Amino acid sequence: DYAATSTSLRPFLPQVRVIYPPIDALPPDPTGVEELRRRFGLEGKTVVGYAGRFVEEKRPDLLIQAIPHLVERYPELRLVLAGEYLIRYEDFYERCLPLIEQYRERIVFLGLLREAQQMSDFYALCDVLALPSGTECFGMVQAEAMLCGTPVVVSDTPGAREVVRVTGMGEIFARCDVPGMAAAIGRVLANRAHYVKPRDQVAATFSLEG
Repeated sequence: DYAATSTSLRPFLPQVRVIYPPIDALPPDPTGVEELRRRFGLEGKTVVGYAGRFVEEKRPDLLIQAIPHLVERYPELRLVLAGEYLIRYEDFYERCLPLIEQYRERIVFLGLLREAQQMSDFYALCDVLALPSGTECFGMVQAEAMLCGTPVVVSDTPGAREVVRVTGMGEIFARCDVPGMAAAIGRVLANRAHYVKPRDQVAATFSLEG
């Protein structure tokens, strides 16, 4: 995907060999998942997850803007964000505070989850994981989420979109298209079983032994 969209690498596509990064994730612990659900009041909620720093390049603000496009169909919708949001080198969170306050009752900040098991339990908690990035590399969190049984919606960004392309475990939407992202999330939520692939199938694609 990088080579196909690169003016310098495109002429050498016949020589390109794709080697995906090896991805591993612990199987979710059902007890840990339920503990997260109880701790943050997410019982009976539709959970859209986000994993990453709250920085401008990753555009979590667009995900917040998608909330009003989804709540009519999913009135118990919650956006749950895992990762640092008070970033020393960037004031994006502060600039987004008016937007955050507008939908505060529907947004849950978990902060940085430092343990691998916590991350797996978070992924399993989510009905869908969203990567609304304006710029992105590979986005390993989406492969980790898939290993935990959670489908993904991702912006149409070279490199990042490859995970959904190769697994079929999600939807791709145009960058910065909030209604398009909301529609993609809605399609996954409405037919989630269609998108979920066996863990072994995902693991074989991003194998540590491959």
